[in-house]
Amino acid sequence: MANNPVRVLEIGGHSAGYSGRLFVRSGAEVVRIEPPEMVPSWASDAATNTYLHAGKQRINTQDVRLVGELADKADVVICEASCADQIDSWDFDNFLTPIKVAITPFGRTGPKRNWHATPHVLLAMGGYTHLMGDEDKAPLSLPGHYLEFQTGALAYTVANACLYARPHRDTKDVDIGMLETVMALSQFTVVRWHCTGDVRSRHGSDFWFISPSDLFRCADGWVYLTIVPGFWDPFVVFLQRPELSVDPRFCTNDDRMAHRDVLRNIIAETLVTLSKDRIESRAEACRVPLGAVKTFSEILKDPHLDQRRFWEEIDMHVSATTVRSPGLSFRIDDEVRPSLRLNDTENDHV
Repeated sequence: MANNPVRVLEIGGHSAGYSGRLFVRSGAEVVRIEPPEMVPSWASDAATNTYLHAGKQRINTQDVRLVGELADKADVVICEASCADQIDSWDFDNFLTPIKVAITPFGRTGPKRNWHATPHVLLAMGGYTHLMGDEDKAPLSLPGHYLEFQTGALAYTVANACLYARPHRDTKDVDIGMLETVMALSQFTVVRWHCTGDVRSRHGSDFWFISPSDLFRCADGWVYLTIVPGFWDPFVVFLQRPELSVDPRFCTNDDRMAHRDVLRNIIAETLVTLSKDRIESRAEACRVPLGAVKTFSEILKDPHLDQRRFWEEIDMHVSATTVRSPGLSFRIDDEVRPSLRLNDTENDHV
């Protein structure tokens, strides 16, 4: 395996697609089975395909026999489906692939194995929606493909763990339920409920258990800050309000929580007069964790991302052009990643 690239067969939507994307960037050969219908995306189909599927061989087929042949040649199969029976319809259990990962909303076993659910339903069932939005308004869901990409990253991680841990050709079947992925990510909901009996509720952008922690308007946009107790003294220096460090209303986090509205108004009065650049430079000088909310144009020009070589070049085979696409959020040994190509979709081909 060390001298040959890992061969991956990818079947499904955004979860399988993101998992395959991670495999491509780790040097694997990925074959993608295109779904019969395009899975709805938050971005355009062109942008989604560019981001998720560059570097893959893409095949348009629903031929179970052909997919089985491709699976038998692969080291890993990532198969995402709407329910357990749809996984079975691919003849998944008879694939000879050493490592097979199934992704469904509720897993392949249990009373909900054939329940259908959108990511928004799963986020609601897992408690995320209970936290999103303002206290006096309807709950919100997370934008983008948070749950699908988190599930895809989990599939990639567990498949690699099996690759490195397994004896030669020992078969490993992995069953991932997306609801369980939600629950595993809920460190501030499930854990707090189990350990302290706290049931979190919606408080807008306020994290609530730490004060101050909220979104604030500044002179030319918005900034977000979260000040844990260890950063309180540097933060009063940042505000240029040193008297707050000895104010009995704000001595501890419990005190600051009890007077959070007063404290929020004090902070808002300072930040609304400052530009994002000024706030960021002052925060850096005081070593205070604070983030300015950037426009998309500002993100494209961000010097940190440029220095980290975050943007990658994608060769668009159809239009004979090159576009920039977001890269991965990690690097290993300052590696230089080769450019990728978005290939045309092939029909029924092994």
